Amino acid sequence: MEKIVQIVSREDYDNAVTLLERMAEKSEENLTNKELKWIEHTAQLIDEYEDKNGMSLINVQSVHHGETDIQKISAALGYEPDLTDIIRFKMLQKKLNQKSLALLLNMAEAKVSQILNGKREPDVDFLRGIHTKLGIDGNILLEIV
Repeated sequence: MEKIVQIVSREDYDNAVTLLERMAEKSEENLTNKELKWIEHTAQLIDEYEDKNGMSLINVQSVHHGETDIQKISAALGYEPDLTDIIRFKMLQKKLNQKSLALLLNMAEAKVSQILNGKREPDVDFLRGIHTKLGIDGNILLEIV
């Protein structure tokens, strides 16, 4: 597990995502505190790189057209996205699966799975986590939930 200090290029970004995905393949019980901190740190660096390079698409307003990204996603999908649609979109953007999302949010896989499959309502901790870790704007969360 190599410590990533910064991500400055697309190659650095791709390598960090790959390393994060490999680490996320381990079950949470098999991760040490050091590995969990590494995951959190690396995810933060990935988020910062995505924000700096316009890779984060879920923002309240699009700067150029005054249209929300929710409206853009709606137009592309042909329907209004719900919370799980937006979360899955961000997961695709960040190349996360449910297991890695659960690790990133420091939550049980079962809980994340239940929320994403509509069998459980998202709680405040989950919403706070997707806001901070996935970069989904809190205003969007309030509109959708």
